[in-house]
Amino acid sequence: MMPVAALVINRNTHRLLGDCLRSLQAQEYEGPITTWVVDNGSTDGSAAMVVSGFPGVQLVRNDRNVGYAAACNQGIRYSSEPVVLVMNSDTVLSPDTVRVLVEHMEANPGAAIVAPRLLNSDGSIQFSCREFPSITTAFMHAFLGLFRGDNPYSAGYKKMDWDHGTECTVDWVSGAFMALRREAMDALGGFDEGYFMYVEDVDLCWRARRDGWTVDYLPGGDVYHHIGMSSRAVSTRMSFHHHASMLRFHRKTYSGKARRLVNPVVALGVASRFALIVALNTYYRLRSLLGGRDRHIMPGRQ
Repeated sequence: MMPVAALVINRNTHRLLGDCLRSLQAQEYEGPITTWVVDNGSTDGSAAMVVSGFPGVQLVRNDRNVGYAAACNQGIRYSSEPVVLVMNSDTVLSPDTVRVLVEHMEANPGAAIVAPRLLNSDGSIQFSCREFPSITTAFMHAFLGLFRGDNPYSAGYKKMDWDHGTECTVDWVSGAFMALRREAMDALGGFDEGYFMYVEDVDLCWRARRDGWTVDYLPGGDVYHHIGMSSRAVSTRMSFHHHASMLRFHRKTYSGKARRLVNPVVALGVASRFALIVALNTYYRLRSLLGGRDRHIMPGRQ
C-alpha cells in the first residue's frame, strides 16, 4: 500500500499528543507510515516528550505559533509520501483509520481530500462535513446557532439530519483530520497561510472542488476528536482569528454582482458576531463563578 506521512500539529497538548501518537503506532496498515510532529511553540514540554518518548517520530520545533495552515505546509514540505494525513494533536485514531483512507484514495484517483467520521469524546457524531452556505444561511446560522444549535439553517449547513453512515462527496471536511493526495496539494499550492487559524480547511476544499477534485467523506476509520483543547485557554484570541478567517474566506470567494454592498455588510456581521461571543462568554464566566451552569462558546465549534 502507498507510503503515508502523518502530520500532527501541536500546541500545548502534552497528554493528548501522546495519545494521538500511540494511536498512530497502533495502526493496522501494511504500508509504511512516517510520523511528524510540528510543534507550534509549546511551553508545556510537548517537544521534549516527543524526543524522549517517541524516538521514531520526526519533530519540527517552531519557536512560536506560526498558525495551523503554515504548520501543515511545513510538514507537507518536509515529507515526500504520496498520501499526507493532517491532524490535530487532540485526535485519536481507530486501528483501521489509515487503511480505510488509503484504500479509498487508491480506488478513487480524483479524490484530493478524504476524511473519516469524526466522533466527540463521548462517541457522538461530530458534524465535521458541511456545505458551502449561502449568504443568508451563513448569516442566520452565525447568530441563531449561538442560541439554538439545531435551528433549520444550522442543521442544513452542518448536515445534522444527514446519514453519517453514508459514503459521500461533500463540500468540505474538517481539518482536524484529513487525508490529502500530494499530487493535488502540489497543484493547489497547499494551505493558504493567510489564515492563521480556522477556515483554512474550508478554503482548501473550496479550491480543490473548484479545480475538479473531489472531497470525500467516509463513514469508517473513526477518529475521536477532543475538540477545542488547544484553544480553550485563549478562546477570545482564537475567536478573533476565527472571525478574521471567516471574513477572509468571504472576500476571497464571493464574486456576486452586489459585492460592493454585500462585503461591508458581511464585515459588520462578522464583527458583531465576534463582539456578541465575547460578551456571552464573559456573562457565562461570571455566572459560573456565582454557582450557575458552566458554558463556553468555543471558536470554530459552531
